[in-house]
Formats: sequence, structure tokens, C-alpha cells
Amino acid sequence: MVPLCHRCGNSLLEGEGFCPHCGAPQLVVDASESTGPQQPPQRLGIDPTRVQWQTAIISALIIAVPVGLLSALAGMSSLFVIAGGFGTIALYRKRSEAFTDGGIGWRVGAILGAAAAAIASATDGVRLVVERYLLHHAAAIDEQFQSVAQQMADQALKSNTEAMQQAPQLVHQWASFWLSPDGHAAIQLLTAAVVSTGMILFAATGGAIAGRILSVRPKAQRSL
Repeated sequence: MVPLCHRCGNSLLEGEGFCPHCGAPQLVVDASESTGPQQPPQRLGIDPTRVQWQTAIISALIIAVPVGLLSALAGMSSLFVIAGGFGTIALYRKRSEAFTDGGIGWRVGAILGAAAAAIASATDGVRLVVERYLLHHAAAIDEQFQSVAQQMADQALKSNTEAMQQAPQLVHQWASFWLSPDGHAAIQLLTAAVVSTGMILFAATGGAIAGRILSVRPKAQRSL
């Protein structure tokens, strides 16, 4: 079929971009393209289906401050750490309008847990310094550490019956370590590590739950 100019109707050669008679540009638009699958709308050039890490990290840090302080001052509670993970995803969705699912929520929630654990550990350290040197509660703190250390030392002796028979001196040295100042420091570090791991897991769980609940996929842009 010989192509015709849409303006003057004269015949054209195949592939000509302009009509040689009237000079009108010959632009061909495939109508089938308008009925094809629509791409998700983009906001300011950002793909809403990808994790916007800058926004995610900022959202996690904002929520991590109250979660970390509450964990250090009121005791670590899994409920408000999980709630913190949920709140982080809600804030991330509000600030970015991005897509979320369980996997994205788990990763962003883990960031919250790590940040909150760091804040909680630092706050707990400052609290111990204040109570020991400013409030002069050193005796009570040492007594608490001594009680935990004694339990760990007794457990070490009871759980190593065979080792006690073969190398009793080594086992007694290991038990004495927990009763020493270095043992007290090790107890504090182990406690911080266990609490931090729990906060990361609980916060990631809350984020995964929120990611699934708030998983609103971007709607296809309507064709005009």
C-alpha cells in the first residue's frame, strides 16, 4: 500500500519523513502502544518499586531514638520494639510513597533495631556511670553484678563435672573469672549483645508485618 500524505493526500515514498509536495512531517504513531501494559507512575524520577534507602534510614533513625531510650530506661520490651518496626515502615511509606512488602519491611526494621540497640547500649552505659560516680550507688551495682557472676560461676562448676575431674584448677579459674571485675565487664557486654540481637529480630519482625499490611502497590497510570 502506497503511503499518502496526511495533509495534501499525495503519494509518498516509503520512509520519507516529510511530504515533498507540502512539506508536512509524516509522524506515525502506533495506536497499540496506548493499550499496552502501563508502567508504574514515578515520583520525581524515583522508581516507587525500589527501596529508597536514604528515606528508609532517616525514618529508622527517627523512630530509633524513642525506642532506644525506652529500652534502656524502662527495660527492653518486645512489644514496643515490634511497634517501633511497624512505625518505621509507616513513616517510610508516608515520606516516600514507595512500595513495601515483607522483605523490604524486614530489612528496614532491622536497621531500626540496630540503631535502637546502639542508642540503648550507649544510654545504659551513661546511666551506669551516673549511678556509680554521681549518685554513689557503686555498692548496689557491684552487688548486682556479683549476684549474676556467682550464678554463672556456679553454673560453670555444675555443668563441667567431667572437666572438674580432669582439670579442676582450670574450671575453678574459669569460675573465678566471672567473679572478677573483668568478668563483670564481660557480663555487661554479653547482656548488651543478647539484648541488641533481640531488638534487631523484634524490630525486623514488626517491619515485616507492617510491610505486608501496608503493601500498597503503585497504581497504573490511566491513559488519557
